[in-house]
Amino acid sequence: MIHDDVVTIDRLVDHVSTVPAIAGQKVNLFLREKVSSGLLEAAIDGGVAPACVLFVHGGYCPSTLAFDVPYRDYSWMAFLARAGFDVFAMDMTGYGRSSRPCMDNPRNLDRTYQPLVVPAVLPQTCEPDYPHVLVNSDSETDDIARAVDYICALRGVERVSLVGWSGGGIRTGTFASRFPHKVDALVLHASSNYDRSNPDEPPGTLPQPGAPMTIQTRDVGIDQRWLGTCTDMSTIEPGMPDFIWAQNVEHDPVGSTWGPGGLRAPTRTYWGWNAKAAGRIVAPTLMMTGEQDHLLGSNLQLMDDLGAATKAFITIESATHFAVWERQRRVLHDASLQWLTSRTIGDGGQAFRAGPDSVVRPE
Repeated sequence: MIHDDVVTIDRLVDHVSTVPAIAGQKVNLFLREKVSSGLLEAAIDGGVAPACVLFVHGGYCPSTLAFDVPYRDYSWMAFLARAGFDVFAMDMTGYGRSSRPCMDNPRNLDRTYQPLVVPAVLPQTCEPDYPHVLVNSDSETDDIARAVDYICALRGVERVSLVGWSGGGIRTGTFASRFPHKVDALVLHASSNYDRSNPDEPPGTLPQPGAPMTIQTRDVGIDQRWLGTCTDMSTIEPGMPDFIWAQNVEHDPVGSTWGPGGLRAPTRTYWGWNAKAAGRIVAPTLMMTGEQDHLLGSNLQLMDDLGAATKAFITIESATHFAVWERQRRVLHDASLQWLTSRTIGDGGQAFRAGPDSVVRPE
C-alpha cells in the first residue's frame, strides 16, 4: 500500500559520548524520522510494532543530504516511508545537526586543508589545538547503538534494519558484526574502507596523533569525486550538481563560510572492517555498487566474505559512487524495498545487474 501522507519528525537524541576528546560528556545525535501518519498513529496507540529502518551516511554528507534530498522522487527515506516502513536517518558525531566537538575552531583543520582557509579564516597554517584524530570505530559504533536503542524503545521493536552508503557501509557493517541480534536486515550501497587484511584491533595508542577535522570543497566533492568519475552525463539530471551543492551549504553553515566553503567532517581511526568481521554478519544483506565506482572490486570481495546465508549483489550500470543523486537512484529504492520486504531480489539468486533502464536482471 502506498502512503502519500508522510510525516517528518526531527529529534535530538541525548548520548553520553565515547569520542576520546569528550568522553563521558553529553552530546546530541540528530535523528530524522519519516513515517506515514496512519502508521505513526498506530504506533502511538500501541498497535502492531512497525518495521523500522535506520539510514547511516558516509564520510562527508550528513544523513538528510544523502537520503532525504528535497527534490522530486530523490528521497530514499520518503520512498520507503510511503511503502509502509518507519524510516529513520541519523547524523553521526561531527556531522550535520549532531554535536561537532572541536570542529568550530578552524585551527583544528588537518594541515593538508588549512591552506584553503588562509588568509580568509586563518592568518597562516598552524598546529591544531587538539592534535588528535577525532572519532574511531568504537565511538561510531556507540553512536549507532544509541540511535538503535532509542528507536527500539520508541517503537517497541527488538531490531531494526540498517542502510549504509559509502562510509555508512563500514559504520553499519561494523555495528552488524558486533551486535547481530539488533539487526533485522542490512543494505549496503558502495561500502568504503573494506579490506580483507584490515587490522582486527585498534592501534596501541588512541586517540591517534593528527587533527580532528577535514573539509571537502565543491571542486573535490562535486567536480572530482562525482562528475569526474561519470562516463555518461545523461545519467545525471541537468542542474542536479548545483542543487546538491546548494544543499551542502545549508547542511554546514559554518564550513560554507570558510575560504571557498565546504563540508566539514571528523577525522577517523578505523579497524576491524575485514574478512573476519564480514564473516560475523548474519543478517540478510543486500549489496549494491555502481559499475563506475572504484569501490566495486572491494565490495565484491565483501560480498564473498559475508557470513549471511541470505545475500545478494547488484552491479548498477551507468552509476557512480553517488547513485543516490543520479537517475539510477530508482534501483537503490526499488531493490531495497524488495529486500526489506521479502529478503529476495526478483525470483531469488545472489548476482544481479541493473541496466540503464533501471531494471534488475540475473547476471
